[in-house]
Amino acid sequence: MTDQRHAGHHAVPARHRRAQRLTLAAVVAVVAGVVAYGIPANAAYALPDLPAKDVDAWTMPLDRYVPVGESSSSYALLLATQPCMLEAGYDEYAVPWRDVEAADRAGELSTNGSLRLRAFDLATAETRGYHAASVIDAGAAAWSTWSTQTWTAEKSDRQTTCVRRARETVPSLDDYSNRAQSLVRLNNAAFEGARHDPSVTATWADWRSCMQAARVGDVADDPSGMPTAEMVDRFQTLDSSTSPTDDEIAVATADARCRESSGYRDVLYEAEWQRQLTVPHDDGEMLAQIDTEALAADNAAIQRVLADLTPPRPTT
Repeated sequence: MTDQRHAGHHAVPARHRRAQRLTLAAVVAVVAGVVAYGIPANAAYALPDLPAKDVDAWTMPLDRYVPVGESSSSYALLLATQPCMLEAGYDEYAVPWRDVEAADRAGELSTNGSLRLRAFDLATAETRGYHAASVIDAGAAAWSTWSTQTWTAEKSDRQTTCVRRARETVPSLDDYSNRAQSLVRLNNAAFEGARHDPSVTATWADWRSCMQAARVGDVADDPSGMPTAEMVDRFQTLDSSTSPTDDEIAVATADARCRESSGYRDVLYEAEWQRQLTVPHDDGEMLAQIDTEALAADNAAIQRVLADLTPPRPTT
């Protein structure tokens, strides 16, 4: 009797201990899951409404969050302001021609520290070799002279009125531009990560074999190292005032063909695309605030103004 009573007395605490162990195990599992996958508030943000893939245009998921360059936007506003100013008799307000695409690239260089050539292809190689697109605004001198013209109080007041009218045609991109640094960082991180993705590095050997067969001399260990430092000096690729030589074109076109035949270009595109599909949670919150359809419409409106109102490029 005594043994049975003792057995019953200890059976209840044993069941409690088993239940406590099961409950503790469940809590540990939940906590581990939170640590492993991140609580929802910190989960990565998946970009919605992806564009169609286009390796030739190097279309990427983040592209639709990027506004046109600041130089293009500012120049379009002044062009749209011009008719109103001329009507008031301010003939000196006639806006001179600018190479705003080059000015935008210069702005990107200043912000980003580099102009990385993402979509290096045969068309690029045949056109300018390894030379980057020019960042020299050929209309900078005329623009500087125009910008320093005399401003009276009346003229400033008139411009304020004209700018207000022009805003009906040329939208402000200030809210989008404030996010430019985050977009630069996200783009660069995706591209740099893609360059060292195992699927990309697996194509390096075929690329090198192709380049050796083309007999273009010493080349880098992988395509991202092209042009080599020696080639940069020899071809003066950083000097946009120089033109590519036949030798540079020959090496660059061989490089472009080898990037395609080895699969490097297609695989690099896919690796970068995959890295852009999601962004950190905080960046996702920022991107979610952007109305991409409105931004696309704003970009298109600015491009229309530039196409319609930019004066002819001077012949001399």
